[in-house]
Amino acid sequence: MTEPREKDTEKILPVLIREGIGVLSIGWDLGIPIVGGALLGHFLDAWLGTAYTFTLGLLVLGVMIAYWNLSRLIHRVNRQDQERAQPAPREKRG
Repeated sequence: MTEPREKDTEKILPVLIREGIGVLSIGWDLGIPIVGGALLGHFLDAWLGTAYTFTLGLLVLGVMIAYWNLSRLIHRVNRQDQERAQPAPREKRG
């Protein structure tokens, strides 16, 4: 009697793991461009002897890239949800 339930779990578990990894990557998608831009800008400012010109400019660029990554992720998840919600096409019997 537990066989159908075990089969459902075997089908669902890989999907949950894949989606969980995708959710965990959100932090990296947001953090790396922001921190990377700030660090690169800091080093450029130190090397060129400027104030905070490159730090602020690359920080803003990093924030823009981070939110662009977040937007792509949201669109991809929405597209996947819409594809799952569509019923499978029926075959014609002739």
